[in-house]
Amino acid sequence: MIKNIIFDLSEVLISGYAGIQMLIEKKYGIPAQEFLERKREKNERFLDLMRGKLTEEQYWEELLEGMNWNITIEDLKRTSREYLNQPVEGTREIVKALKGKYQLILLTDHVKGWMEYLKEKNEDIELFDQKIVSYELGSVKPDEETFPKVLEKAHIVAEETLFIDDHEINIERANQV
Repeated sequence: MIKNIIFDLSEVLISGYAGIQMLIEKKYGIPAQEFLERKREKNERFLDLMRGKLTEEQYWEELLEGMNWNITIEDLKRTSREYLNQPVEGTREIVKALKGKYQLILLTDHVKGWMEYLKEKNEDIELFDQKIVSYELGSVKPDEETFPKVLEKAHIVAEETLFIDDHEINIERANQV
């Protein structure tokens, strides 16, 4: 019997980092494809950022290193926050309908500064009974240790839990547990 539902945040409840290259292109004239390729090159560092192993400033500095772009770290910080927080149509209503019927847990691979911004700007975060964030765990959902940590931290069992996410690797990791 399902007692707990774990929801991802980015691309499930709100927009996340995926697709930010379109806004970067629009605002700063940096070709979206070029920005996307650079994001992919720095993906492991982005994961480290979400694990809490480096600061947002360090990540942006590394992303900009060697690139001849007319954009600052402050521009990137501001634009990333501007892009976040766009609702995914229909999810809020689903979460609200489930509230009180199940324990609702937010599990997100997220950057500390972005999460602080969202807690301040997005009341939907408060719909969740528990909030578990990757930088606090020190691991992201694709990491083998994440889901056992989540079960322990939330005081729940896997057999009573449904997990909703937009990435197949995350669902596979959860199913392994």
